[in-house]
Amino acid sequence: MNTNSAIHRILVVEDEPDMARVLQFNLARQGHEVVQAETLAAATQQLATGSLALILLDLRLPDGSGLDFLREHPAAAPVIVVSALGDEATVVEALNLGAEDFVAKPFRIGELLARVAGTLRRHDATPPAPAVDSEVMQNGGIQLNLATHEAASDGEAVKLTRSEVRIVLHFLENPGRVLTRKRLCDEALEAGGSVQERTIDAHIRTIRRKLGDQGQRIATVWGVGYRLVDLGAEE
Repeated sequence: MNTNSAIHRILVVEDEPDMARVLQFNLARQGHEVVQAETLAAATQQLATGSLALILLDLRLPDGSGLDFLREHPAAAPVIVVSALGDEATVVEALNLGAEDFVAKPFRIGELLARVAGTLRRHDATPPAPAVDSEVMQNGGIQLNLATHEAASDGEAVKLTRSEVRIVLHFLENPGRVLTRKRLCDEALEAGGSVQERTIDAHIRTIRRKLGDQGQRIATVWGVGYRLVDLGAEE
């Protein structure tokens, strides 16, 4: 059972009864309060019944796609997609729409619970303390306000998810240094190895797109990871 004194209210959006029972049973054993919905409509109704710490979201639902739920409720709560649709295009689209993580079915329950714990831990944590006297970190045209988690690229406001903020912060704190995928998993996302490397890759693609020209400064170090370079620098 979860020894954390905080009780987290988790919404499970899943239309397969056996899968819903497995998720409800194991989450409850961890000390979480679990509510369930079998459709997008029911999930939307649950949003009005109280604050949610996390949503586990299937994509194939009787009244539509879970991707539509992400589009319509972008700030409802942190979302982990749990779906058999695990192709790269679907994973990237879900992360682009704001999902924190993507778990492909079939999955090991221990791994899923680790990802749940990691996501809750990240959102329970207070914002990271500034590494400098100012609350604003900047490198070239990339700017990040550590107090508000507001970001800008070449002076234009950029909307980042909490996970994306932590990844960008890690690059700003380590300019020019190679950051391995494992390090980004363990340190930037504080996932303790529960986040797959392809999820990091999808986050990086999304961050690059959101940052525009400045996003091209996140260079790929093939077979290793990524590093923040100056514009025009070779990868």
